[in-house]
Amino acid sequence: MKCSYAYLAAAALLASAAPAFASTETFGQFIQQTPNARLFTYTKQDSGANKKAEIKGTSIPVYYLLAAAGLPADLLGPQNATLSVDFVSNLGTTGTGNSRTQLFDTVTNGSISFIRNTAAAEGNGTRTNLLTVTFSNAELDASQNNGSFTFKSNDNSVITFTSDFLDFSNVVDKDFSFSFSGSSPSFNAPVGSSSRSLSFSGSGTFASDPAPLVVGGVPEPASWALMLGGFGLLGATLRMRKTAPLGAIA
Repeated sequence: MKCSYAYLAAAALLASAAPAFASTETFGQFIQQTPNARLFTYTKQDSGANKKAEIKGTSIPVYYLLAAAGLPADLLGPQNATLSVDFVSNLGTTGTGNSRTQLFDTVTNGSISFIRNTAAAEGNGTRTNLLTVTFSNAELDASQNNGSFTFKSNDNSVITFTSDFLDFSNVVDKDFSFSFSGSSPSFNAPVGSSSRSLSFSGSGTFASDPAPLVVGGVPEPASWALMLGGFGLLGATLRMRKTAPLGAIA
């Protein structure tokens, strides 16, 4: 029942996902395996005039859902994985009224990784990297004294996607968006400063234009045998052509 619920929840989230930019297409999404657990942290690290904050989460159990044409059977449906993130801002917040934005700048690149709990069955039996993201420039958008907020790429983001299962070599546009909720305490930051420290839960989507392609796995042993057999037949044919009398083979 738990797995069925997770599948339906993940599928519903993916179906309703709206990428940060309308031109991109969602290819991946995650939800926490324990949705309400506050496994992400925002830590205020301001020191006088120097402003700094860090959003972090380490080995968070998640269900990651891939959406791409031609996925092998064991990559269909929610993937049991762990998520680790590390986002650093060296800037305080800006905003008016209750609105707050905090830019996560280029001084320290952000990182996101989804690692499958077990290697995929097909291929060489070692592939676990569902998605790794490195980026510079992103933003946190929040309202004062609110328990929900977003962290997302923006027009200035420089993003790199890598995966053992998806090929991004032809991708032109990339974006991502995290939805954070259940914050304890709620977000609160004077303009120019970071918020007080928080903990919260999260979900998120990843998108690109065009959609990534599925990476072909290393052939299984049976496939290798067929390939080697084919090479053997080709070699025998070439030897026949080399040794046969001139004109004996058309």
